[in-house]
Amino acid sequence: MLRTIFGLLCLSVVLGLSAHAQAAQTGTVPPPDALRVLYFSSYPEIVQDEGKPGLAELATAIADQQANHDDVYFIFGGASLGPSLLGALDNGAHMIDILNGLGPEFVAVMKREFSYGLDQLIINAYASAFPMVTSNLLMAESGDPIDGLESSFLLEGQNLTIGFVTLTSANAINEYGALETQILDTAQTVTETASSLRDAGAHAVFIMADTDYDDLSLYREQGVVDGIFYTHNFGNPQALDAQGILIKEGPLDGLILVLDIWHDDNGVLRTKASTLPLAKHSPDPAIASVVNTYQERLQERLSPPIAQLESSFNTLRANVRTGENAFGNFVADAVRDHLDVDAFLLNSGAIRGNRQYQKGTSINRGDIQRELPFGNRTAVVSLSGAMLRQTIEYGLNCAAMADGCALQVSNIQIRFDSGADNGARVKEILIGGRPLEEDQIYVVGMSDFMARGNDGYDWLKGAERVPHRGAGRVLWDLIAEYCGRRGIITPTIDGRITDIRKAN
Repeated sequence: MLRTIFGLLCLSVVLGLSAHAQAAQTGTVPPPDALRVLYFSSYPEIVQDEGKPGLAELATAIADQQANHDDVYFIFGGASLGPSLLGALDNGAHMIDILNGLGPEFVAVMKREFSYGLDQLIINAYASAFPMVTSNLLMAESGDPIDGLESSFLLEGQNLTIGFVTLTSANAINEYGALETQILDTAQTVTETASSLRDAGAHAVFIMADTDYDDLSLYREQGVVDGIFYTHNFGNPQALDAQGILIKEGPLDGLILVLDIWHDDNGVLRTKASTLPLAKHSPDPAIASVVNTYQERLQERLSPPIAQLESSFNTLRANVRTGENAFGNFVADAVRDHLDVDAFLLNSGAIRGNRQYQKGTSINRGDIQRELPFGNRTAVVSLSGAMLRQTIEYGLNCAAMADGCALQVSNIQIRFDSGADNGARVKEILIGGRPLEEDQIYVVGMSDFMARGNDGYDWLKGAERVPHRGAGRVLWDLIAEYCGRRGIITPTIDGRITDIRKAN
């Protein structure tokens, strides 16, 4: 059966072996009747740069494997329903459409599956022809499973049955706004689910882990599971770990991860991992046709130029999440201009392009949508000076950790000391050039994502919403419209967030 997907992050697999399931050495040759798992993940953007293999090549690779081996199964590690350029238009429905054509055994639900909200994930799950699985997320109020999702998966092969435990990151709640859900204890989830799967006939159990889990080898060492698939992301250490042998390549390198599983003559479970290059395969015509249809839709709506750049700047993750950023300034200023408020705050994690832009080039709606892919809307709240200070302090703490909750700001000047303790970094805040007053009420714009208390800004949930005719606009659409009106834009860094320790 076909299944796959291509995404923005590096997929990974870690395979270790429990005491009762020793790993195969590198030179071990799997027998012809070994169960073969093909694993892919982390590719939300279906349209790739020219010359790079994509979903159509992946479809052919899977079909070839299934034609040449007796017991082959494709599983998909998630992290691909969003955020993406097309997902901002259809909330990830196109990816479900393509996956339905590819036919995975199941899809793991990772934090990025919540890119467009819990309700949209449920809609996508019901539109899928395959199970979607999370083992450690439940509805917070009722304690029931999330509607449309499964809690584990049992893959029944010809000679072996393999169980899968899926661990979704707690950041599905903290970063992606799934506030209606609760996260279960990791140790309890893995232990109880693995035991249940073995009772149901699993000869081996594997964890499918979200990007925020760096090392779950303890469960393999204790014999609870037989291996771990890690969905890889920026900075994660694992790609493939088989008996201490680490492989870091994955989908961003155009590779499928292949895992052969079998019992040797002594009844010991063995595995062998390898990679399969997509570039060696021709595009599958059916999948290529679907992708091309979506690509034409994107080009028609998003490709025409809307503005010329009069400055060079970047949206590289390492810069956006650690301090003042030129594009962050531009977005914050544009939205504040639209809302006509005292100040505007933007969580840096909303900016996702991770790109460099050169002076003199043109940008289009697609560029803006790629930078702001979540579909967040504008919101207006009233904050006391004390609460605004608390919000800025927290944002500086986030920047110290290069986290997405770091802030980009407009009409605010911040002087801070990066060497000070958390919660005591702010030395001066000016609003519109005047010192912030703790007791004064300020009208502040932000994304609805922040206003709902996401990204750790819990106290903002209680802030009074200010009725405003400019509220409720989709952020990326507002910025694209603003660019089109101006025709020429000059994103710059102007010193609105200054580290006095570095300045001195």
